[in-house]
Amino acid sequence: MLNLYITRHGETQWNTQKRLQGWMNSPLTERGIAQGKMLHEAVKMYNIEKIYTSPSERAAKTALAAKGHLPLEVEFLEELKEMNMGDWEGKTLEEIRAKEPDNFENYWNKPHLFQKNSGENFDEILGRAQKALDIITKNHPSGNILIVTHGVTLKALMSQFSPEGFIEFWKKPVVEQASISKIVISPEGSSEIALYGDTKHFSV
Repeated sequence: MLNLYITRHGETQWNTQKRLQGWMNSPLTERGIAQGKMLHEAVKMYNIEKIYTSPSERAAKTALAAKGHLPLEVEFLEELKEMNMGDWEGKTLEEIRAKEPDNFENYWNKPHLFQKNSGENFDEILGRAQKALDIITKNHPSGNILIVTHGVTLKALMSQFSPEGFIEFWKKPVVEQASISKIVISPEGSSEIALYGDTKHFSV
């Protein structure tokens, strides 16, 4: 049995300002640093054997905090980076809405109609997420693996296992940072979403 525990990096300064980050980065806040330490409790709780993380600084620092003092390998995967938001990166949601109201609406509610602007579209992030899953599942036919990634990429990963498909899965609430979403893959290849945005490790 392969258990994939997927989490989102800790809170950053741009998260608090409602700025899109994409491939750009902003520092973790004090809360974000604390969330990484909470993930360490999840690593112990779920007997994590290896951590895969996006190489973006905010995710990498969260992954290292989750590892803590434990002798776990942390592997960086470019495929786990956030969706490249192109010209939108660094801008606030209000600035984007004011400049591109139709495309902003499509991004949130009609992702199949979203037009990329020097970044990626949803088909590209979905393809990248699938490639990440192919790498991880090939390396680990069984075990407990932690994946540290980003909000959009997390949904792209999870939707690969959802019978409702990406467009419907995209409408689900964005999970809290440092929460745990779990996918269980059987030796026969069947899979299920066992957790989505779970935070019980916060209270350990």
